[in-house]
Amino acid sequence: MRPKPAISAHRRDEAGLTGLTAAVESGAEYVEIDIRRTGDGRLVVHHDAEVGGLALKRLTYERVQDLSPRPVPLVSDAMRIIAGRAQGHLDLKERGCEHETVELAMDAFGPDGFVVTTREVVSLVQIKKSFPRARTALSVGRNLWERGVARDFAPLRLIRRAGADMVAVNHRLARVGVLRQCARAGIPAMVWTVNAEPVMRRFLRDPRVAVLVTDRPGTALELRDKPN
Repeated sequence: MRPKPAISAHRRDEAGLTGLTAAVESGAEYVEIDIRRTGDGRLVVHHDAEVGGLALKRLTYERVQDLSPRPVPLVSDAMRIIAGRAQGHLDLKERGCEHETVELAMDAFGPDGFVVTTREVVSLVQIKKSFPRARTALSVGRNLWERGVARDFAPLRLIRRAGADMVAVNHRLARVGVLRQCARAGIPAMVWTVNAEPVMRRFLRDPRVAVLVTDRPGTALELRDKPN
């Protein structure tokens, strides 16, 4: 019997600390956190580049906390909440966070207890150079108006250039041949972010999917583990 896809619980910024705790308690094998750096150098869990209409990278951590409607966790604190209960899914939203993030992850999870995802090839190259044992995945699935979107439809060259162990592919892109390309090349796939139940069912049955990323981990786990 083939292994069932692991579930990665993703929660957007609006969920705050409560959402992070709920993700850990869901029973998902991974918990995803989005990582950025503040203007005073703190690594924080935050999806968007702005908070309160201002660029997060230009604000102190104290100011970020003032502007945010909910507490913004430090990455180190978030890892402590996750460690021992799930593996870390660390999504780097910008460059410049690579080395510190992986150092923290090595201490919190051990070398086999996390995966780093990012769309930045250079970031993954840097990580593999400094931390050869760290698992990494190249994220593909830009919006149609973004620069470089055409390359996402044929990502194998970039995945190999990055030295990535896996690919993290948008669910829409996965359905137009990218998942097939990666499976033929022997590259395990994480599929994100899948919230509609019919789409969940499709990918949970797909042997090419190693990890399903979702904002609804409880539903995904119920569907995955439901007796046939």
